[in-house]
Amino acid sequence: MKKILGAVVVALVTLWGCEDKIDLQVPENTGQLVITADLMVSDQQHEISIQKVVSIKDSLFSPITDAEVIITNMQNNRTYTFLAGKDGVYTNKSLRLQEKVTYQMKVRTADGKEIVGTSKVPSYVDVDSIGLSERVIFTDTIYYPTLVFIDPPEKGNYYKYKMSVNSGKLRFIDVFSDKFNNGLEVQHDIIDRDRDLKVGDRIRILRQCIDVGAYNYWNSFQMINPGAASPSNPISNLSNNALGYFSVSIGKYYESEVTFARGKP
Repeated sequence: MKKILGAVVVALVTLWGCEDKIDLQVPENTGQLVITADLMVSDQQHEISIQKVVSIKDSLFSPITDAEVIITNMQNNRTYTFLAGKDGVYTNKSLRLQEKVTYQMKVRTADGKEIVGTSKVPSYVDVDSIGLSERVIFTDTIYYPTLVFIDPPEKGNYYKYKMSVNSGKLRFIDVFSDKFNNGLEVQHDIIDRDRDLKVGDRIRILRQCIDVGAYNYWNSFQMINPGAASPSNPISNLSNNALGYFSVSIGKYYESEVTFARGKP
């Protein structure tokens, strides 16, 4: 049984980049690179993390601080160099991402290894309404936010959601594709499978429109069974056997004061 409850007061605020935690299945002392590059149009400073797999038993990751990192706008061939910082985080403040433009990331390490990834910024698909729903499973009542919108008629729209509760850290929640939904009204249920919302909780939702490469990474990430006999890693869009992903996206941050007003069945 599912009911739509009281409206959620929504405000749009500027987005800031935030790094997702990635849990990978890696053998010890492989030397594999792990690159996390989640760049958004509204970011004032872009960050790319580069680590090397060292040891699961010891430190797991060792930061790479001497690589060359360049992002290229494939429409006008303008390049942007990222500056190395502590902990293997590279930054750039001059890059301004544009909708419908493809970007290429090139990472070259001191030992000559080169990793390349490409990603395209989609157009943002606006949300028509946001509310709160409840679902009763046996004797438990689960609350979750829902977003309703019209999916564009063309194929190839992908959506990623992160959420924080009560000013906590943003956490990856889910990704969706528009398969079978082109041109239709769509409802996305944002359900945190690791945490149940309670009456009075405050939520913040980051909704990103992403490309197929980022979708494939996060979709495979959430489908991986950590208990499998032969665990695998998410599908990367990076070359040269590197782990992680490169994504350029556009998004909006929905911040809400939530009131659970129980309605009639």
